[in-house]
Amino acid sequence: MHGSSPNLESFEQVLDGLARDPRIAPHSPDWIRDSITAGGEKVHILQYILKAHPPGGSPPRVLDIGANIGSFALLAAKHGCRVSALDYASYADIYAKITAEHGVEFRACDLASDPLPFEDCSFDFVTYTDVIEHHAFSPRPVLREIHRVLAPGGRVIILTPNQASIYNRLMLLFGRSIYGDFDHFFDTGADGSIYLGHHHEFTRAELRAALERTGFNVRELRVVEGDLASLLYFRRRRPQHAGASLRRFFIVFALGPVWSAFYLPFGRVLWAVGEKPRIQNP
Repeated sequence: MHGSSPNLESFEQVLDGLARDPRIAPHSPDWIRDSITAGGEKVHILQYILKAHPPGGSPPRVLDIGANIGSFALLAAKHGCRVSALDYASYADIYAKITAEHGVEFRACDLASDPLPFEDCSFDFVTYTDVIEHHAFSPRPVLREIHRVLAPGGRVIILTPNQASIYNRLMLLFGRSIYGDFDHFFDTGADGSIYLGHHHEFTRAELRAALERTGFNVRELRVVEGDLASLLYFRRRRPQHAGASLRRFFIVFALGPVWSAFYLPFGRVLWAVGEKPRIQNP
């Protein structure tokens, strides 16, 4: 499938393969298949990588940080990339054997304490999506490690919630928190364990500063909305799982073109691309 363009159908095939694997937990197949709702984001990232990588050379070397079940890594491998993946041991212990069968190296890594387990200049692209907001610490050491493992001219792709979205502004206007359920946060941390929800959501200025202060040139930084096509695909393919909460997302995602048309920074997601300079300062 190396010659074809990534799309939701190819991502659904990846998810179906994971859901059918007998090594995963019995309760997992449904939520794995339901994650097609995030498929548009992953397809867009891979399309960007394949377009940005110089043609005619070796395949793009991609590191996926926060790989979760390995679905993006498997999609990228399916389309000809050389892929490594990282996440907590709780994911790597389950999915490393599955992804290895498709040429993906899945390693365990705790970003709070471990350096990235790769040599300098090992990758052309690093995907760091829906991860930075979960850190209970400054992202500076992680971004520096990403800079180290990228080849000169390599790029990091970041997607993270936009703290200044219109939806967050409205939540605050009505006295509601922009973060997750308070009871879950309060009870989860009661035993001293790390809360796995969002610790810090970024504005555009903050994300730009984080990249620039760790040595990246910011190639792109814009506000985007969730992918409406993924929701439509999900409703068509899995109608029995399309409930009231999904209908609310249809309304929110449909507003994305409105914000874009008027250049308003109100969308839910920040898309950023940082590039490691080809010529390093001494």
